[in-house]
Parts: sequence; C-alpha cells; structure tokens
Amino acid sequence: MQLYASPLSGNAHKIRMALAFLELPHEEITVAGPERKTPDFFRLNPLGQVPVLVDGDTVIRDSQAILAYLAALHRPGEWDGRDAVERGRIAQWLSLAANEIANGPAMLRLGKLFGVDIYEPGARAMTAKAFPVLDAHLASRDWLEGDRLTIADLAVSPYVALAPDGGIDLAGFPNITRWLARIAALPNFPSMQGWPAA
Repeated sequence: MQLYASPLSGNAHKIRMALAFLELPHEEITVAGPERKTPDFFRLNPLGQVPVLVDGDTVIRDSQAILAYLAALHRPGEWDGRDAVERGRIAQWLSLAANEIANGPAMLRLGKLFGVDIYEPGARAMTAKAFPVLDAHLASRDWLEGDRLTIADLAVSPYVALAPDGGIDLAGFPNITRWLARIAALPNFPSMQGWPAA
C-alpha cells in the first residue's frame, strides 16, 4: 500500500492517522507541488492533488473518499456507522470537513503558512461559523458521533488542530481543545508539524 502525500498536508494527515490507527503497513511517498503536475501523477489523480492511496490495483483520491474506503474495508460499522442514522451523521461531518473546514481554517493556514493569495474575510467567516457549532457539539461527548473514534473525527480534526497556523486561537473553544488532545493521545498517533502527539 502506498500513500502519496505531503508532510504539511492536513488532508494527507487524515489518512496518515487512519493507517497508523489501523496498523496497516504502507509506504508514504512525498509528492512536492511541481511533481503533482506531471503526467505520471495525473495518472493517479487527474486533479493533481494529495492524498492518493494505492492499494494493489485500487487507486483512491480525496481524503474523505480514502477514509470511507479504509473504514469499509477494515472497520466496517465501527468507523463508518453502525446503522443508517450513524452513517448519515458521520457523512454530515465529512461534508463539514470538505466545505466549512476546508474553506475556513484550512484556507487561512494556506494563506499564512504558504503565502497563497486567499480571500481572508470569507475564510474567517467560515471558521467563525463552523467552530462554535463543533465546540457546542463536543460539550457533551468525547467523539463526534457514537462513543468511539470514527472517520468523522479523522476527517474534521487535522485542519482544526492546525488552525493556529492560520492565526486562529483555539483557547476560546475548550471542548475542541479537549477533543484534539484526546485524539493526539491515542496509541500510534502520528505527529505532524503543528500537531504533536500528546
């Protein structure tokens, strides 16, 4: 199994966490920005983005899709929902990760850490919309859905944990802070720059 990734990508870290928690042997292949625009990489992902997971003859792109694949293959029910209600609620968080989180704190981090030209007011508005909802949801629970880690937690947490890179202070969100610490304390948690293991 090969994971095509970048060390600073929060989307790649979602998959790095999943593979570590599943204890799946794999090779991580770092793909720098210019390399993602080559014909060889376009054959893996025509969008020219990481992460990409290659599992034998199976090639999956997009972090949410890879999480769904790994859950269905290795933790069916436990990671992707035990019934229709859990599956629907987990899917809501995958959508939040792909929309409000990607266009909020992840975008702010892209601007500050990598100098990408972004529309900062829009990204701040997205963050201001998502974080209070997330913090309130976590006030009465340890995990986003159910009584356990699921792909909802894996999808949402990296760019929330890395929000300080984009100038977002997490001090006002105590439930988020506790949730991130809980994830970082799990056995085999892989550290990354900006989010060390507890």
